[in-house]
Amino acid sequence: MKVLSQPCKTILICHKFIVVLILLLISTALIAQQQDESTIIYEASYFAQYNAVTLTDMIRYIPGGEMILNRRFGPGGGGNFRGFGSNDSQVLLNGRRMSGKINNMSTALARIQASQVERIELIRGNAEGLDIRNEGIIYNVILEEGAENSSSSFVDAGVNDINGMDPEPAILASYNASRGPLEFGLSYQYENRPRLNLVDEHVLNSDRTLREFRDLFNAQTRRNHIVTGNFAYTFQNGVLLQLNGLISDNAQRYDRHEDQFLIGAGGALEPNAIEVGDIANLNDEIEVGGDIEFNIGDIGLLKTLFVVNNRTNDDTIKQDVIANNVTSRFFSSIADYDEEETIFRSAMTSVIGKHTLEYGVEGAFNTLDRTWAFNDDSFANAIVEEDRYEVFVTHSIQLNDKLSLQSALTEEYSKIFQDRDNQTNDRSFRYLKPRLEVRYDLTPTDQFRFLAERTASQLNLNEFVASRNIDDELINFGNPHLEPEVTWTYSLSYERRFANDQGSIEVRYQYADISEHIDKILVGKDDSGIGNIGDALEKSLDVNLNTRFGFIGFPSAVLTLSYTHEDTEVTDPFTGMKRPTRFSTSDYFRVNFRHDVEGTNFAYGVRAHRRAQRLRQDVSLFEGADFLPHLDEMFIEYNVTPNIRLRLAGSHFWNRDWRVFEKTFYEGHVSDGVVKRYEIQDWIIDPDYTFSVQATF
Repeated sequence: MKVLSQPCKTILICHKFIVVLILLLISTALIAQQQDESTIIYEASYFAQYNAVTLTDMIRYIPGGEMILNRRFGPGGGGNFRGFGSNDSQVLLNGRRMSGKINNMSTALARIQASQVERIELIRGNAEGLDIRNEGIIYNVILEEGAENSSSSFVDAGVNDINGMDPEPAILASYNASRGPLEFGLSYQYENRPRLNLVDEHVLNSDRTLREFRDLFNAQTRRNHIVTGNFAYTFQNGVLLQLNGLISDNAQRYDRHEDQFLIGAGGALEPNAIEVGDIANLNDEIEVGGDIEFNIGDIGLLKTLFVVNNRTNDDTIKQDVIANNVTSRFFSSIADYDEEETIFRSAMTSVIGKHTLEYGVEGAFNTLDRTWAFNDDSFANAIVEEDRYEVFVTHSIQLNDKLSLQSALTEEYSKIFQDRDNQTNDRSFRYLKPRLEVRYDLTPTDQFRFLAERTASQLNLNEFVASRNIDDELINFGNPHLEPEVTWTYSLSYERRFANDQGSIEVRYQYADISEHIDKILVGKDDSGIGNIGDALEKSLDVNLNTRFGFIGFPSAVLTLSYTHEDTEVTDPFTGMKRPTRFSTSDYFRVNFRHDVEGTNFAYGVRAHRRAQRLRQDVSLFEGADFLPHLDEMFIEYNVTPNIRLRLAGSHFWNRDWRVFEKTFYEGHVSDGVVKRYEIQDWIIDPDYTFSVQATF
């Protein structure tokens, strides 16, 4: 693997930054009159034909909205990003992001009722003044201004049932009210995600002769109690204050029971042992966030956001083997750890003629305090802290009626400190992160987008310490020297919105040049852990198409198709050979169909996906995973009244075989090529069904 010296890396970074600046100067030379023709408005009346109950419903009915809901939300939306950052989810409320990480926009959508929404704006331009950078379309939800005294409530109650497991209830109840300049809301959610995996595993000798058969029953339950609240007050001088909070109690448990058989004469199964596992991941979370905004004379609008959260975790693993009626401990693990995060961000927006400037500072402080032990080992303790500061400035301008430009520059300073059993180390980092985005409206319905930016990834502090991989029966050793990935990303997108609201198509090509790529590295002689393995490349093509079936008389039927092709490359640290990046997949298909039957209160639909093979390499393991077409959900809905909806949904009842793993385990290091055994796993998911009632009043 070719390793660049630090001066060479610096020269490459400067070269790329100069290219960005040249593009910036060329574009700025084209400045003309500012116009805004890049916003599409969906009034609340548009959604009356679909019997929308929640904001999630409303977004789903907009062409392209299903893809927004299926994408991972960014900060203020649940993604693994550094602090708030300037990249956020594609959904805003009244032009504002949500000041939360655990309590995020993705959880808020289902709690907002359709009756609270005045309109939804699809912003296809650069969204000046919103302190948010997103290369796609931004969905800006404008809520109804509260009446002097008004209130509304929403309840979504149901039951989940899986054959072989006990039925589980689920409920979401929310209350929202306005009292003059005061708006507040409160919600409670009991969430459960039961899942039953059945695994048939064949163990083969190094010559691929059958040695064992294992039958695994793996029942997963997840029970969460979540209470959220929000408060907003508009003062007479125009100052807006918003606060939100979350308290949750989460319990995720795995009940594993594996019958193990030896292969006897003629292929007969001979009982050998039973392995039972009791795995529990318990955590309590609390978060408080808020924001305040006000005008400062002719200078502009000042927005300040903050969030403080704490998560207390208690993870246990107990695995026993029963053989000849004797129970012995196979493996045990205990881990207690606290995670804390504090973020603040303050940004000023100033308009100077045709130019919009956003500038400010952000600080983020993350702490992990973890104590753990494997088997009968003594307890180990590690404290990891990451402090990060950044200053940023963003410039936006509409160059003419077709072309808009947005450029940004962020300087980041961070420090990571670790104390493991009184052995300490600390490291400092500095990143210059430029960003350039150009949007060109060829026609009112056709838009091209170009993006170039440099980013640094958010580290998972738990990867600094050791953990257990249950499926591979391996220890993932921690790495106190882990560094963030640094990525130069270049993308070119084309989007066309069809006439008469009949759908849209978006095509995007992206090229990512990654340094300090994070993957598995060698620890000692035959062990592994997370670490930086050098440079990596990622090239991807995304095609997203959604269309209404109005041309055949079903204007309320919407089909959404998504396809992603990914080509990645990295040098494997164990073999020295080129291979795809860990867990990448070359092809990924998704399909979603929904039909609100015209002239009735019925709706039905289906979601499914298919992905290509996925590969994984470790120090003594090579794994290939093949995936079959997978039915995510099939449902029917009926609106009893405009305020009451019944819903029945089922998953995994078509083609229950959904993935096959083939693992090759080696004696010692994989580069020695000495095969120890093969394991072929056929994963089956038992069908699950959900019946629910949604009501607003």
